Amino acid sequence: MYFLIFIGVLVLVAVSIFLVLKGKSTSGKNTADITNKNEAKILKDAARKLEKDPDNIAALTQLSEIFYTNGVFDKALQYYRSLVRIAPVHSEIDEAKVALRAGICLCKAQEWGEALKYLLQSSLKDGSNFDVNYYLGLVYSNLKDYSKAVPCLKKALIVNPASTQANMLVARCFYEQHHFKEALPYLKVVIAAEPNNKEAMFDYADVMVEEGHGEKSIKIFSHLRPDPVYGAKSCIRSGVYHYNQGDKKTAIEDFTIGLKLSNTPQADLLELKYRLALCYFDTNRYKEGLGLLSEIKQVNPQYKDIAQLVGRYTELSQNSNLQIYLAGSVSDFIALCRRIATAWEKGLNAKFQDAHAEAGYTDITIEVASRGANGSDLKETWLFRFFRTTGATGEIYVREFHEAVQNKRINKGICVTAGVFSDGARKYAEGRPVDLVERDKLDVILKRIN
Repeated sequence: MYFLIFIGVLVLVAVSIFLVLKGKSTSGKNTADITNKNEAKILKDAARKLEKDPDNIAALTQLSEIFYTNGVFDKALQYYRSLVRIAPVHSEIDEAKVALRAGICLCKAQEWGEALKYLLQSSLKDGSNFDVNYYLGLVYSNLKDYSKAVPCLKKALIVNPASTQANMLVARCFYEQHHFKEALPYLKVVIAAEPNNKEAMFDYADVMVEEGHGEKSIKIFSHLRPDPVYGAKSCIRSGVYHYNQGDKKTAIEDFTIGLKLSNTPQADLLELKYRLALCYFDTNRYKEGLGLLSEIKQVNPQYKDIAQLVGRYTELSQNSNLQIYLAGSVSDFIALCRRIATAWEKGLNAKFQDAHAEAGYTDITIEVASRGANGSDLKETWLFRFFRTTGATGEIYVREFHEAVQNKRINKGICVTAGVFSDGARKYAEGRPVDLVERDKLDVILKRIN
């Protein structure tokens, strides 16, 4: 008895709160107020019924419908749960509908796992219902199970092909799977129906970039720059496109415009600064790039690889030879390699002979003169191969260099990298007339000849 009274009190409290939030006292002639009064009477009557019978179907139905219709989904959910629970023994309850409504309420609360349970229950009763399939697609997409989300959404679109929500969600699912071409037709439907849909426009432009139509997408990104939500993101996408095209100047302009926008989300702000810093480093503007990384570090010291970048470019900013070696023009790099080769050892009597540049490396040949034990002049030919990569140079590259040393009958081969050599490369060079020189020794030499 006390339990039933307690339930009744809870319902009456919920009704009171609902009426305070929903209605305002005005003339009785106002249609909206009449509806409020009608709803109030229904809610009170339903509360009294539930005091006597917590499973009263009529009361549960009335309460759930009123709260659901007025968008009070957390309140509606508790009554739909009761209806779902008793539906198997009450044929008058539309089990498909109440399970669907319970699932939708849980979607509003982003309780995806529990929502899935109710929506699957509803789909067993009415598998062709648009809302069932749309919300199943929504749940699966939020659970990142796109392979299940897409078929559900396609079923929903059979019922309503013009649904912008369903078309947008299908496009997003394809995009997340990197199936960009498949996303395009769905985005086109959304844009045709809603030409000012900024989300669809942004995604369409992004997909066009991935499909190799970047120039068309740039116009859309430029159009979206003033938008408070997609402006910064559009500057990022546009800048990344120009950066990948090798147009660092335009990329810098894109990222700079993005940084001038107001109310930019912090995630986008950090991304803009990071991307702009990379552009500055690529154009030898080390001080400006390091300044941006310092700003990022103050907000998030662990952001991406900024710790490594700070170390690398701080050193670069202090060593002009290292700047040339890693980022200088081809002609400047070859000239530097000549200096390194001819000044390899202190007191070396070396004479430059030849330079040869390939896509992945540069070869320098020198003639080294010395005096033998009997006073005769001795001459040797040394071959240097310089790699600009800062990663690991593998065994295959050392093998190729050794073959060149043998074929040209070189007395000594020296292979230099701005990174390191792999274990396989080091093992192969053992016992062969090939010296491997890694970044640490290269730094010493560059500072010595600076």
